[in-house]
Formats: sequence, structure tokens, C-alpha cells
Amino acid sequence: MSAVCCLLSAVCKNHEPVIPARPTPEQVRAAHIEEAPDDSAERHNLLNIARGAAIVSRTGEITLENSAVKVIDGDPRSDWMSPTNDLQQSITISLATRSRIEAIGASSSKRLPAKTVRYETSLDGRTFRPLVTQTLENEYGDQYIDIKPPVDAAYVRASTIDGYNAPGIDLRSIIAHGSELAPLPPRSISGCWSINTFPSELTEVAGTAYGWFDQRERMWLDGGFDGRVWRFVWIRGPQFGLIAFSESPDNMHISGMKWFEDADPHNVGEGLFGDRRQCTAGSKQQLDVLRTFAERHGFVPLYGLHFDDANHLIANQSAYAIGELARIVHDVAPRPVRLVARELRGADAKADLAVSQARIESLRAELQRQKLDLSRVTFVAAGRENYHTAVWSEIMRTMQSGIELDIPLSR
Repeated sequence: MSAVCCLLSAVCKNHEPVIPARPTPEQVRAAHIEEAPDDSAERHNLLNIARGAAIVSRTGEITLENSAVKVIDGDPRSDWMSPTNDLQQSITISLATRSRIEAIGASSSKRLPAKTVRYETSLDGRTFRPLVTQTLENEYGDQYIDIKPPVDAAYVRASTIDGYNAPGIDLRSIIAHGSELAPLPPRSISGCWSINTFPSELTEVAGTAYGWFDQRERMWLDGGFDGRVWRFVWIRGPQFGLIAFSESPDNMHISGMKWFEDADPHNVGEGLFGDRRQCTAGSKQQLDVLRTFAERHGFVPLYGLHFDDANHLIANQSAYAIGELARIVHDVAPRPVRLVARELRGADAKADLAVSQARIESLRAELQRQKLDLSRVTFVAAGRENYHTAVWSEIMRTMQSGIELDIPLSR
């Protein structure tokens, strides 16, 4: 019997499936490059989450995977879809700040084409005025109506009226072109939220925001504000990934995108919608999000670091993140550490590299000023080279821009 068991064990061992090697970032980008849509027009859209536009309210969608966030995500091929046989829906979007709208429109699809869309604007989010009603051609692509004279607005409401003889309709994007008229009002995400009906609590400390989101199982978050959007890394059980939140100027509503692992177009989760709620006594425990993420993935973005317009580190606004960085560098000894600066949003590769170089040198100078032991730390200005996965939209470029901490995975 013992010999039989040994024989079976040997046979099973010889037939164990080979686990394929994890694809390199270069292989992932190469696999997606031919799929990438042209988002150049979306980068100028005032109603883009990467610019700070947020969903304030919406009446419905077929699923949260095809939610109202899709019309502001900057991806020309993602889509909001109406509930089946319920075509009359509306989506209210806050602009990052008061703006002058010179053209407005939408894009749909030939599979479930929208036909009539009504647009309204508001300066206060309560009183809306009719702007224009658009009849979309049954074709793919952005379709605009010039607004003459231009109209000032802080909110846009788009309402779908009908489609082209299908049980549902989709909108790929809602587009407003124009110019911002005022600086962005300050944003604060601290406090308690109801996100997709689940409770959440976030705290801001010295430039970092951290907290939790009870989406059935508790999700822990750590991140910061980049001037337009809140960027977070998250951990939930064995899962991890990234979240981008935009916030309305009155600080009462957030809307967001969630990715599993990297900001990869194939790893997007459901849309996130949050409103303020009353706080109740809860757990003060905080998972070590940055260290956990880095140990699982080999790197972690440091979204709590902040730089000014000249790409100099703002030390007081980055104090918490610098403290976390110093702690992790100390705790992972004797493993080496790399601090990598990336930027993907500039006019060209040369400009992005210059931004990265200025930021990484400024960070190095501050860490030296604080007399941190940097003997195991390498500083790298990467620009737009060797980023982690494909980028199809401005929000994906935003999530992969900044400073990351790289450590060898522990064995």
C-alpha cells in the first residue's frame, strides 16, 4: 500500500500544472496597445472625472458596471446603459468649478443608440435652466452643439428621452467644451459617507486621507488629493487595487472608479457613488495599507505626497506620507528600496521626464534634510517610461503618475 501511495504521489507530482510566469509590464502594455481608443477629445472635456467632474445624482442604470460614472470616465468606449425598457433617465454632473460652456453633446453606439438628449445647466445645483435638446445621429462618435452665446454653469443635467427602437440605450460620454472661470473650491473628504449604500469613514491628516469602506467586507484605503481627484490604494481581504474619487464643490457627493491591482482598463470594477451621512461610533483600527499593498504587488503609489506647480515637494502637506515612507524603508531592511517618479500627462515624453526629475530630486532633498538613512534607497526619474499597464484615459494616466515605492517581494 505504501508503494502504491508513493507511486501515485510521484505521478500526481509529475502532472502538476505549470504556473505561468506573471506577464511583465511591457507584455501587458503590448497586449492592450492595439485596443486603446483615441481619447484626445476627452482630455478637453469639462465633464471628465480626471478634471474633477463628479456625479451628483442619477436616476438609474442597468448595472453598477455600466453606471453614470462611465459618461465622465474619459474612455470613449465605456458606456452607461439604461435599464431595459426604461429609457428616460437623467444624470446630474458637477463641474470642478464654475465654467463657461461653449459646446455640449454626447456620444452613443450603433448597438443601443440614444436619440434625444436634453441638457440643462445650473449655478447652484438646485435651480436648472434648459440649455438645448439634441437629436443624435445613429452613429458612433462625439456629436456637439455649439452654445451661442456661451453659458456659465457649475452643474449640467443630461436627460435621455428616447432611442432608436431598442429596449435600452447607452451613452459613451457626455461632453462639455469651454473654460473654467474660477479656481477650484477647496475639497475635503473627511467624515462619514454612504457609498453604494455601504458605510465609509475617511480622515485627512497632514496631506493623507485614510479610512475604510464596508463593502460587505471591510476595505481599507490610503491616499491623497491631487488637486482634482482623490487617489487611493485599497486592501480588502486578499484583494487590492486603486480607487479614484471626484467630489462635488459643496463636498457633499463623491463618485468614483475602482480598479483591481493596477489602473488597467481590463480591471475596472463597479462605479462608486457616495453621499454624506451621520457618523456613528466605529472601529479606529487601521490596516497598514501601504506596506500590505507593496508586499503583495512589489510597489505602492504614494498618493499622499504633494508637489507645487514648480514640482517642488510641499513638505507640510506631505508630512504623513513622508513618515509612512520612512517607516516602510526602515521596516523592510535589509531589502533595497526604489523611489520612482512617473508622469504620463504632459505634452510629450521630454516634458514628463523633466517633471519626474524635478519631483524625485525635491523628494530626495527633503528626505536628506530629515536625515533619513538613504543607503538602501535608489531614486529614479522614469517619466512615462516603463509604466505598469495600458492607459486608455486621462484618469488612468493620473493614477499612474506620481511617486511610487518599489521593494523586492519577500519570499
